[in-house]
Amino acid sequence: MQVTITIQSKELSKEDLQQLIQSIRDCELKAFPDKEIFIGVEVPGLTAAECAEILASIKPPYKHGPIILDLRSPRW
Repeated sequence: MQVTITIQSKELSKEDLQQLIQSIRDCELKAFPDKEIFIGVEVPGLTAAECAEILASIKPPYKHGPIILDLRSPRW
């Protein structure tokens, strides 16, 4: 099953976003210790490198990633 959840806020700082993702990770580990959830972020105000930095700071790290897709950059 694939589930997509969107969270939007114009008031979160970079640090707030990191804390939110870390909280989701902590809950994931407690509630679903044998499953891993993929988290993707799209933050128009941050660069792909800043998003990668946030995702890489999550502990314990995800098995796969961070994988950065910069959807703002044309590939051709």
